[in-house]
Amino acid sequence: MSLCPFCSSDADWPDNIVVVYLDEKQTFVQPSQTIEVEGTLEYGSWTDPETGFVSLLRLRGAQYATV
Repeated sequence: MSLCPFCSSDADWPDNIVVVYLDEKQTFVQPSQTIEVEGTLEYGSWTDPETGFVSLLRLRGAQYATV
């Protein structure tokens, strides 16, 4: 990415990125593997208080499975 998600404002943030917060730890999947993700979609500017990560679109309580 050309911008830093920890030091940029939401005005700079791309509109085609979704931050996924997993509900619980899951095993690693190869990047070439297709996955299906479920969770609660949130929209609007938000800064993660623990990491400082800025996002406009989030999926919370997410779980994924290989397809």
